[in-house]
Amino acid sequence: MTDTDYIVLEGLPKPQVYHDLRKLAGMTPPPLEAVPKSLANSWVGFLAYERSQMIDASTPAADQIPVGMGRLVGDGSLFLILVDIAVHPEHQRRGLGKRITKALVDYVDEHAPFAYVSLVADVPAQKLYPLYGFKDVQPSIGMFRMKRGRRLQDEPAPEGLEKHI
Repeated sequence: MTDTDYIVLEGLPKPQVYHDLRKLAGMTPPPLEAVPKSLANSWVGFLAYERSQMIDASTPAADQIPVGMGRLVGDGSLFLILVDIAVHPEHQRRGLGKRITKALVDYVDEHAPFAYVSLVADVPAQKLYPLYGFKDVQPSIGMFRMKRGRRLQDEPAPEGLEKHI
């Protein structure tokens, strides 16, 4: 397939599709029960589809599953985070990550031109984002906090585990 065999459209995936696409793309799948709220709080999202399965030039078939996705979360004006750029492995290396990122950046430029857009990139994607104006934040550093699956530093260990920590 070539680049013209796909189309990128504004939209968000269904929760199960979101979960599965992240997993297939090698990203950590989130708890499925948290996905609907997360998607509902998106500022905007874009999905990549195979054209061959479309009803027409801009309408995916009712049961058509997107092969790529990306979205922005944030306040819609000053602060946005680019997240979830994911492409199904069978459709990677065809420029879909670039097309999804470009659609998101173009959307920001039109609808939130004063926004500070941040992201966290894994090693393979670190070459993608500078193509769209993203810069390394050094000498600043990035940080994160996530309680799921780990204890916070100041949180006591569950009873019986203190000897293992």
